[in-house]
Amino acid sequence: MSSPVTAATDPESAPLRPTPVVTEIELFSVAGHDGALRKVNSSFARLLGVEPDDLDGRSMLELVHPDDLPDVVVALSALEAGAPEVLVENRFLLRDSSAVHLQWIARPLGDTGLWWGAGRDTTRFHRLLAERTDLRARLDLALGQATAGMWEMHLGTGVLSWEPQALEVLGVPTGPVDADALAALAQDADAAGVVLALQQLAGSGAAEASLRVGDDGAVRHLSLRGKVLERDRRGKPLRAVGLVVDVTAEKAMEEQLLRMVMSDSLTGVQNRRAFDQTLRSEWRRCTRALEPLSVIMIDIDDFKRFNDTFGHLVGDEALCAVARAVTGSLRRAGDVLARFGGEEFALVLPGIATEGATAVAESLLEAVRAVTVRQAAGWQLSVSVGTASWVPGHAATKAVQLLAEADQALYAAKHAGKDRAVSYAG
Repeated sequence: MSSPVTAATDPESAPLRPTPVVTEIELFSVAGHDGALRKVNSSFARLLGVEPDDLDGRSMLELVHPDDLPDVVVALSALEAGAPEVLVENRFLLRDSSAVHLQWIARPLGDTGLWWGAGRDTTRFHRLLAERTDLRARLDLALGQATAGMWEMHLGTGVLSWEPQALEVLGVPTGPVDADALAALAQDADAAGVVLALQQLAGSGAAEASLRVGDDGAVRHLSLRGKVLERDRRGKPLRAVGLVVDVTAEKAMEEQLLRMVMSDSLTGVQNRRAFDQTLRSEWRRCTRALEPLSVIMIDIDDFKRFNDTFGHLVGDEALCAVARAVTGSLRRAGDVLARFGGEEFALVLPGIATEGATAVAESLLEAVRAVTVRQAAGWQLSVSVGTASWVPGHAATKAVQLLAEADQALYAAKHAGKDRAVSYAG
């Protein structure tokens, strides 16, 4: 459980621009420093399984899980003391005594003594974390079961032998094998690591390697660990033992958690954190390899007016529809689309220079113009687009500079009348 904190900045992981709050639940409450709810929207009420009117005037502290009350009280006290913003994650109790996790941010409403809060449901994320912990515990107890088995290696001959469970995990025929034969079972990218790990037994006395076996249709992830068990009088290692464990399920869980952490919960595309990491890594790779790199910024035109006209739920549908349209307009697997924040999206295009970025921008403009939102009949969706490209000799020396150039081009497109693309001209 995280304590309330104001926004912090880490030089290595900080976003390249200030990150707006991205939520599954729009503005969910207006309340006072005493915690009494003045206004609650339907999304938050549905999350708690009640009607919005049932929450008006009720203290939010009555809904908070008892174990999380200290964090919430500290947050409310910070707001009362003048903090410009607090960020909290806590559980809210439902009528059936179960709980949902909510991560929310709160800011004061001027000098009214009130504050507004907006947040997102993180229950599924916490459930996956709990499942991963349970899986780890079960894997630790897997010795002797089909998911784990023991092996033994005579270091003088380099020959390994396996108990039946290990044979089942590895999927190899019975009989001893040497390190090269074991490595041959692994995918090519992992083979050298397996051989090196077993060679290290003679030096460090321990070995650890990860390997994948099987084809693309049925890949299994294995963990190989061992240590020297017997030495001669001079300390020369003679025999080592260890485990081979099938960690495929754990890897799948980790990948699922990573997708949740790195994707936008509403639109399904990558989120701001993933975008920042992708841009930084592609910047380093492209500048080393002297390959071009382009960034495209996309902003839905008149989105505030759209929300005011049709409501936030229809606005969410529009965001998802635009994300699908832009994704569908891309033709390369390496192009990365992310929700940058609010109604703004961003694209990273490795290996693409100015002309190619302009072509991509024109393609996505057409794709968005074709979008229709059933609940917003008669509204023509459009976007404004800004592009910027780095090529060898370009003045930009950091990824943040390229992003700023694309942002300037985006604002130029807005000022030029919207529904158009502008390339940064320097």
